[in-house]
Amino acid sequence: MNTIYNFLGGRKMTLAIFLFIAATIILWVGKSDFAGWSNLIIWIFGTYAVGNVGEHLSPHLDSSFSEKKENCTCK
Repeated sequence: MNTIYNFLGGRKMTLAIFLFIAATIILWVGKSDFAGWSNLIIWIFGTYAVGNVGEHLSPHLDSSFSEKKENCTCK
């Protein structure tokens, strides 16, 4: 299973691809219109992008916060 995740780009991308396929099937069977499908795709990949940024940015924010806390002279 880990090989599939690595091939597709990780767990988040695998889930995003799965949701994209599911949304496309819903569009094809007529349970949604294009506007609804488009909105769902924007939310899926927008959430993916925010999660990726958060994952890569959080280690930097955590270390800078710890440094500021250690250098604080207030009591």
